[in-house]
Amino acid sequence: MQKITLAIGALALGTLIGVQPGHAYYEGAWCAYEKAGRGAISSRCDLPTYEACRAWMNASSGTWCTENPRYRVAEKPARRKARHTQ
Repeated sequence: MQKITLAIGALALGTLIGVQPGHAYYEGAWCAYEKAGRGAISSRCDLPTYEACRAWMNASSGTWCTENPRYRVAEKPARRKARHTQ
């Protein structure tokens, strides 16, 4: 009985805190790709700028940069209008 109560409490706490494990990895605006041999391609998609992508690749042959198709610009929260009291 105690284990069930503890499990329910942990789930409730995780829900209240807003745990989002899918957001643990940063998605940058650019991806760097590299031929890894035997037809395999490795990628890194946490680069914020094209310049950072090029620097990470160090201009090696068999590498290229593209815009990250999964990248979404974070929306700024809407500004609240000040309440005027009369």
